[in-house]
Amino acid sequence: MTNVHKLASAIAAVILGAAFVAVTPTAHADPTGHQVTYTITTTGNLTGNIRYMNTDPPSQAAFDANSSQFLTTVPATFSADQPLVYTATLANPGQWAFVSASGGCHWPDCGSGSTPELRCEIAVDGQVVDSRSATTGVTCSTRPW
Repeated sequence: MTNVHKLASAIAAVILGAAFVAVTPTAHADPTGHQVTYTITTTGNLTGNIRYMNTDPPSQAAFDANSSQFLTTVPATFSADQPLVYTATLANPGQWAFVSASGGCHWPDCGSGSTPELRCEIAVDGQVVDSRSATTGVTCSTRPW
């Protein structure tokens, strides 16, 4: 009977150990990245382009060599009070979060010298980290370029 008890105890210990490992939270798990939200708004009707960083480059040299590998360019039709929103997951948004929008307006939308204003905004994990406004082109970034 002693061997049966030892075997039963060993099996119980293995099951208990496996259950403990299965339910133990990983408190120090590395995040997969930060949620970056790029928002572009305008006060009028414009046609143009938006460029934003969608992937972390491994280095500044890699970005300089082939920026289109890391940036997405989107043709855009801007309308007043209709935000255009794009998202990306970046490991280092403090280094790489970037959005640029440019546009031009067509008559009669820009009559009487009134040019619509473009506005960009970058939010990282829900916190706005940069916002800017301009008339023909605007750039938001988490670092100086």
